[in-house]
Amino acid sequence: MNVQLEHTAEKKGAIFESTLRLVMKQGFHGSPMSQIAQDAGVATGTIYHYFSSKDELIIELFKHCKHRIGNAMFKTAEQSFPYPERFVAIWINLVNFYIEYPEVLSFMEQFFSSPYAEAVHERNCGVQMQNEMSNFLQLGIDEEHIKPLDINILSAAFIGTVTATAKRHTNGHYSFDESSMNEMVTIIWDGIKKESFQTEQHV
Repeated sequence: MNVQLEHTAEKKGAIFESTLRLVMKQGFHGSPMSQIAQDAGVATGTIYHYFSSKDELIIELFKHCKHRIGNAMFKTAEQSFPYPERFVAIWINLVNFYIEYPEVLSFMEQFFSSPYAEAVHERNCGVQMQNEMSNFLQLGIDEEHIKPLDINILSAAFIGTVTATAKRHTNGHYSFDESSMNEMVTIIWDGIKKESFQTEQHV
Protein backbone atom coordinates (compact mmCIF):
# COMPACT_ATOMS: atom_id res chain seq x y z
CA MET A 1 0.00 0.00 0.00
CA ASN A 2 1.44 3.41 -0.91
CA VAL A 3 1.80 6.16 1.70
CA GLN A 4 -1.27 8.10 0.55
CA LEU A 5 -3.55 5.06 0.60
CA GLU A 6 -2.17 3.98 3.96
CA HIS A 7 -2.79 7.46 5.36
CA THR A 8 -6.35 7.42 4.00
CA ALA A 9 -7.01 3.97 5.49
CA GLU A 10 -5.73 5.12 8.89
CA LYS A 11 -7.91 8.25 8.87
CA LYS A 12 -11.03 6.36 7.78
CA GLY A 13 -10.30 3.66 10.36
CA ALA A 14 -10.05 6.28 13.12
CA ILE A 15 -13.33 7.84 11.97
CA PHE A 16 -15.05 4.45 11.95
CA GLU A 17 -13.81 3.59 15.45
CA SER A 18 -14.89 6.97 16.81
CA THR A 19 -18.31 6.59 15.24
CA LEU A 20 -18.73 3.15 16.81
CA ARG A 21 -17.77 4.45 20.27
CA LEU A 22 -20.06 7.46 20.11
CA VAL A 23 -23.04 5.61 18.62
CA MET A 24 -22.78 3.01 21.36
CA LYS A 25 -22.95 5.74 24.03
CA GLN A 26 -25.19 8.32 22.37
CA GLY A 27 -27.01 6.71 19.45
CA PHE A 28 -27.08 7.92 15.85
CA HIS A 29 -28.85 11.21 16.52
CA GLY A 30 -26.61 12.08 19.46
CA SER A 31 -23.40 11.64 17.47
CA PRO A 32 -22.89 14.69 15.20
CA MET A 33 -20.16 14.72 12.57
CA SER A 34 -18.28 17.46 14.44
CA GLN A 35 -18.03 15.31 17.57
CA ILE A 36 -17.02 12.24 15.56
CA ALA A 37 -14.25 14.27 13.91
CA GLN A 38 -13.05 15.61 17.25
CA ASP A 39 -13.03 12.14 18.81
CA ALA A 40 -11.13 10.75 15.81
CA GLY A 41 -8.56 13.54 15.99
CA VAL A 42 -9.33 14.94 12.54
CA ALA A 43 -10.74 18.24 11.31
CA THR A 44 -14.44 18.38 10.52
CA GLY A 45 -13.51 19.23 6.95
CA THR A 46 -11.45 16.05 6.75
CA ILE A 47 -14.37 13.83 7.66
CA TYR A 48 -16.42 15.43 4.88
CA HIS A 49 -13.53 14.78 2.50
CA TYR A 50 -14.03 11.05 3.02
CA PHE A 51 -17.80 11.01 3.56
CA SER A 52 -20.16 13.48 1.89
CA SER A 53 -22.73 13.17 4.67
CA LYS A 54 -23.43 11.43 7.96
CA ASP A 55 -25.74 9.03 6.14
CA GLU A 56 -22.89 7.98 3.84
CA LEU A 57 -20.59 7.52 6.85
CA ILE A 58 -23.13 5.27 8.60
CA ILE A 59 -23.73 3.18 5.46
CA GLU A 60 -20.00 2.76 4.83
CA LEU A 61 -19.44 1.86 8.48
CA PHE A 62 -22.18 -0.77 8.21
CA LYS A 63 -20.42 -2.34 5.22
CA HIS A 64 -17.11 -2.20 7.09
CA CYS A 65 -18.65 -3.95 10.11
CA LYS A 66 -20.25 -6.60 7.91
CA HIS A 67 -16.82 -7.37 6.46
CA ARG A 68 -15.27 -7.64 9.93
CA ILE A 69 -18.09 -9.87 11.17
CA GLY A 70 -17.83 -12.15 8.14
CA ASN A 71 -14.07 -12.54 8.60
CA ALA A 72 -14.54 -13.33 12.28
CA MET A 73 -17.20 -15.96 11.63
CA PHE A 74 -15.84 -17.80 8.61
CA LYS A 75 -12.20 -18.64 9.22
CA THR A 76 -10.23 -20.32 6.44
CA ALA A 77 -8.61 -22.78 8.84
CA GLU A 78 -12.05 -24.12 9.83
CA GLN A 79 -13.42 -24.72 6.33
CA SER A 80 -12.36 -28.38 6.38
CA PHE A 81 -14.14 -29.12 9.67
CA PRO A 82 -17.08 -31.57 9.58
CA TYR A 83 -20.32 -29.60 9.29
CA PRO A 84 -21.44 -29.95 12.96
CA GLU A 85 -18.02 -28.85 14.22
CA ARG A 86 -17.96 -25.93 11.82
CA PHE A 87 -21.43 -24.84 12.94
CA VAL A 88 -20.21 -24.76 16.54
CA ALA A 89 -17.01 -22.92 15.57
CA ILE A 90 -18.87 -20.24 13.59
CA TRP A 91 -21.34 -19.64 16.43
CA ILE A 92 -18.58 -19.36 19.04
CA ASN A 93 -16.47 -17.17 16.71
CA LEU A 94 -19.28 -14.66 16.43
CA VAL A 95 -20.04 -14.65 20.17
CA ASN A 96 -16.36 -14.02 20.93
CA PHE A 97 -16.20 -11.25 18.34
CA TYR A 98 -19.19 -9.45 19.84
CA ILE A 99 -17.80 -9.87 23.37
CA GLU A 100 -14.50 -8.36 22.24
CA TYR A 101 -16.18 -5.61 20.21
CA PRO A 102 -19.48 -4.74 21.95
CA GLU A 103 -19.54 -1.43 20.09
CA VAL A 104 -19.99 -3.33 16.80
CA LEU A 105 -22.90 -5.32 18.23
CA SER A 106 -24.49 -2.12 19.55
CA PHE A 107 -24.04 -0.42 16.18
CA MET A 108 -25.55 -3.33 14.24
CA GLU A 109 -28.57 -3.56 16.54
CA GLN A 110 -29.22 0.17 16.29
CA PHE A 111 -28.66 0.08 12.55
CA PHE A 112 -31.28 -2.60 11.91
CA SER A 113 -33.77 -0.70 14.07
CA SER A 114 -33.31 2.46 11.99
CA PRO A 115 -34.29 3.70 8.52
CA TYR A 116 -30.74 2.91 7.41
CA ALA A 117 -31.68 -0.77 7.23
CA GLU A 118 -34.13 -0.07 4.41
CA ALA A 119 -31.52 2.03 2.62
CA VAL A 120 -28.96 -0.78 2.55
CA HIS A 121 -31.65 -3.24 1.49
CA GLU A 122 -32.43 -1.04 -1.50
CA ARG A 123 -28.74 -0.63 -2.35
CA ASN A 124 -28.08 -4.35 -1.80
CA CYS A 125 -25.23 -3.50 0.57
CA GLY A 126 -23.53 -6.00 2.83
CA VAL A 127 -25.11 -9.09 1.30
CA GLN A 128 -21.86 -11.05 1.10
CA MET A 129 -21.87 -11.98 4.77
CA GLN A 130 -25.61 -12.65 4.69
CA ASN A 131 -25.22 -14.85 1.62
CA GLU A 132 -22.32 -16.71 3.22
CA MET A 133 -24.42 -17.44 6.30
CA SER A 134 -27.44 -18.43 4.20
CA ASN A 135 -25.28 -20.62 1.99
CA PHE A 136 -23.78 -22.33 5.02
CA LEU A 137 -27.21 -23.08 6.47
CA GLN A 138 -28.51 -24.22 3.09
CA LEU A 139 -25.54 -26.56 2.80
CA GLY A 140 -26.54 -28.07 6.13
CA ILE A 141 -30.05 -28.66 4.80
CA ASP A 142 -28.83 -30.07 1.48
CA GLU A 143 -26.45 -32.49 3.20
CA GLU A 144 -29.19 -33.41 5.71
CA HIS A 145 -27.32 -32.19 8.75
CA ILE A 146 -30.09 -29.82 9.83
CA LYS A 147 -33.87 -29.59 9.55
CA PRO A 148 -35.31 -28.34 6.25
CA LEU A 149 -36.59 -25.11 7.79
CA ASP A 150 -36.84 -21.66 6.24
CA ILE A 151 -33.38 -20.05 6.15
CA ASN A 152 -34.78 -16.94 7.82
CA ILE A 153 -35.93 -19.01 10.80
CA LEU A 154 -32.56 -20.74 11.08
CA SER A 155 -30.69 -17.42 10.77
CA ALA A 156 -32.86 -15.82 13.45
CA ALA A 157 -32.20 -18.72 15.85
CA PHE A 158 -28.47 -18.55 15.13
CA ILE A 159 -27.99 -14.77 15.33
CA GLY A 160 -30.50 -14.26 18.13
CA THR A 161 -28.75 -16.66 20.49
CA VAL A 162 -25.34 -15.24 19.56
CA THR A 163 -26.33 -11.68 20.42
CA ALA A 164 -28.16 -12.69 23.61
CA THR A 165 -25.14 -14.68 24.82
CA ALA A 166 -22.66 -11.90 24.01
CA LYS A 167 -24.81 -9.24 25.70
CA ARG A 168 -25.32 -11.29 28.88
CA HIS A 169 -21.55 -11.75 29.11
CA THR A 170 -20.72 -8.11 28.34
CA ASN A 171 -23.34 -6.79 30.74
CA GLY A 172 -21.93 -8.93 33.53
CA HIS A 173 -25.04 -11.06 33.99
CA TYR A 174 -23.12 -14.28 33.33
CA SER A 175 -19.53 -15.04 32.41
CA PHE A 176 -19.47 -17.42 29.47
CA ASP A 177 -16.29 -19.47 29.24
CA GLU A 178 -15.39 -22.03 26.58
CA SER A 179 -17.29 -24.80 28.36
CA SER A 180 -20.51 -22.83 28.85
CA MET A 181 -20.39 -21.54 25.27
CA ASN A 182 -20.16 -25.11 24.05
CA GLU A 183 -23.14 -26.03 26.23
CA MET A 184 -25.10 -23.12 24.81
CA VAL A 185 -24.37 -23.83 21.15
CA THR A 186 -25.12 -27.53 21.75
CA ILE A 187 -28.65 -26.53 22.74
CA ILE A 188 -28.99 -24.65 19.44
CA TRP A 189 -27.50 -27.48 17.43
CA ASP A 190 -29.67 -30.13 19.08
CA GLY A 191 -32.73 -28.04 18.24
CA ILE A 192 -32.02 -27.80 14.52
CA LYS A 193 -30.07 -30.95 13.63
CA LYS A 194 -31.83 -33.37 11.31
CA GLU A 195 -31.65 -36.34 13.70
CA SER A 196 -33.87 -34.67 16.28
CA PHE A 197 -36.32 -33.72 13.52
CA GLN A 198 -36.54 -37.32 12.35
CA THR A 199 -36.97 -38.55 15.93
CA GLU A 200 -39.82 -36.14 16.56
CA GLN A 201 -41.55 -37.24 13.35
CA HIS A 202 -41.60 -40.81 14.58
CA VAL A 203 -42.90 -40.10 18.06
